[in-house]
Amino acid sequence: MKLTALMRFNVAVAAPIEVGPTPTGLRMVANITGGAFDGERLTGRIHASGADWILVDQTGMGRVDVRIVLETHDGANIYVTYGGLLELNERFGQATASGGETRIGELYLMTHLRFETGDPRYQWLNQLLAVGEGRVVPGGIEYQVYELQHG
Repeated sequence: MKLTALMRFNVAVAAPIEVGPTPTGLRMVANITGGAFDGERLTGRIHASGADWILVDQTGMGRVDVRIVLETHDGANIYVTYGGLLELNERFGQATASGGETRIGELYLMTHLRFETGDPRYQWLNQLLAVGEGRVVPGGIEYQVYELQHG
């Protein structure tokens, strides 16, 4: 298996709405307010139409559950779902509270992504699995996303 760079994307995220402690953990919902993505084969914007349904366990690890819609530079819409783990450590708290940023590797923020589209130009995405590593940036999260390839 090998990883090939697919894209970088920045997701603008609103302050989370806290649902509160539930039987499964602390539940929060953070609305996606926009963003952009770029890569060799994918470039465009992120619609303000999704959210991250975050569940935080007793150890402070967040389970992210995100759904967004990408719009490519040439007008294709791509539905993206991704889940993963976000370490809600002190560095994360400082960066989000101050409007600052972290570097890749300063916190554990790993995701796995799936894509769906009906646009014939991007059908190749429907059979693709990707992984990403993220970091905090002012107003949101930036991900470096890699396509998983066999061989």
